[in-house]
Amino acid sequence: MKASYISLRSRFTASTGIALCLAGLPAAADTALPTVEGPIPETETSQIFTTGGTDLAAHGYEIAEYLVSGEANVYNWGSDGAAETPQVVVPDAPYTTRMIIRRPSNPQDFSGTVWVELNNPSRGWDVEVQWPVLQDKVMRDGDIWVSITAKPNVIASLQRIDPERYGRLSMANPVPAEEQACGLLPDDEGYDENLSRLYENGLVWDMISQIGALVRDGSEGSPFARYDVEHVYGTGESQTGFFINTYVNNFANDATLADGRPVYDGFVSASGAGRTVPISQCVEAMPVDDPRGQLPATHAPFIRADAQGDVFLLGSYSWRREDSDDPKAGYRLYEIAGAPHGPAFITNYQPDPEAIKRAGNLPTQVAYEYGGAEATANHLPRQYLEAAMYANLERWVEDGTPPPKAEPIATKPGTSETLFGDTIDATFATDEHGNVLGGVRSPYLDVPTATYYESATPTEGLPYAWSFGHQEDFGTAKLHQLYGVVGAHQNYLEQVKESVEALQAEGWLLPEDAARIVTEAELKPVP
Repeated sequence: MKASYISLRSRFTASTGIALCLAGLPAAADTALPTVEGPIPETETSQIFTTGGTDLAAHGYEIAEYLVSGEANVYNWGSDGAAETPQVVVPDAPYTTRMIIRRPSNPQDFSGTVWVELNNPSRGWDVEVQWPVLQDKVMRDGDIWVSITAKPNVIASLQRIDPERYGRLSMANPVPAEEQACGLLPDDEGYDENLSRLYENGLVWDMISQIGALVRDGSEGSPFARYDVEHVYGTGESQTGFFINTYVNNFANDATLADGRPVYDGFVSASGAGRTVPISQCVEAMPVDDPRGQLPATHAPFIRADAQGDVFLLGSYSWRREDSDDPKAGYRLYEIAGAPHGPAFITNYQPDPEAIKRAGNLPTQVAYEYGGAEATANHLPRQYLEAAMYANLERWVEDGTPPPKAEPIATKPGTSETLFGDTIDATFATDEHGNVLGGVRSPYLDVPTATYYESATPTEGLPYAWSFGHQEDFGTAKLHQLYGVVGAHQNYLEQVKESVEALQAEGWLLPEDAARIVTEAELKPVP
């Protein structure tokens, strides 16, 4: 990866063997390729730790897991914290992570497109959120889906889940613990694996670049040797949506191949709210008004797909910016009206609960069923809209067709609070049913049978209930008021069809998902 090099420490650390004198090192000509080992065999006692619930073989797909090893730099913002671009503070720190590949069993069925997802680490174990959201689209199209472990706190839990399979994973901090400026050690009171002196979160940036380059490597022995890769896209959800934002803001433009092409063709940050994370363990994240926390003047096409649950709870309202059709800085902000932060249906696609229990006594351990979406959770299927957004990004990159634009969710004067303790001087503007106005629309709001709320009161033992929101279904009297007493279901169904046809024509729904919504409406008990 190309970078600006600056001498921050001019000494050699004998205990680690890492040279810390960096002045004068040339920028790399292209992104380094990591080494790969695998596929790692599965046995009766050792399986891939991954989401379940999908019959890949029935769709002509296969799954394989690999270990990926390389060297990554640790970055900061210079000795005074004021550098405009990331500076290398420690070069070439070794790492080993894992990569899960879902691909067509027959390479001839491959579309040429690869999606790289950064697994979400917020639960304390690897959660593949966007895979279940996008799996139908991916397998219909013949894409490859790659998911990677991106944060060391989940490496620790993976090693408790299966110490033999995952024992070699590492994002170790290359700086001795006594020389670090933050964090705790395992025996310290209040120890948290999210900010441990054992690990370095900041190795992830070069990992993302190198794995993207690996995806494009078709040489013999590569996991992608039989697949003709044409386009590579990056994505992440929630916390790893923050990662995607940070990567595109500060690192993606320097991730290039030997021929000068970018490693990644485009990005989707799902529920990333525009927020960033620190570029290394002991560095502060960039505030909203800092240019280093914003997209650069030129960048690959970028879509922010936020939910109603992100606007205030995660503070995406403060990170709003104008859309752009600039071929060198394409940008879309989509706020999905009615949708909670976390799509509740993904509770059907979780790893083995017994494996999660082996992860250890994590703060979220009591909610190993992924947060415990209760019966009243908000079930608005945002996945149908997201599938179209990802497809629109592909068209944007491949033939230059800009995706549709959408107004942000409407707000009015008021007061809202974020999960981070910030206060925002706005609140949602709603219709007569309590559903929000504006944003990316769907029949669920425009032909409603419920009121959709973005948040829920946290339930004891279910700390992530807030992320699934809740909904209040309309009673028979209100449904009759909206759709008539005689022929209510037929009237409702016709209005849904009209809404779906308009949304599909405008590029907000793919044909297969449009048909699903109509089928759901046909089965909906609207008396």
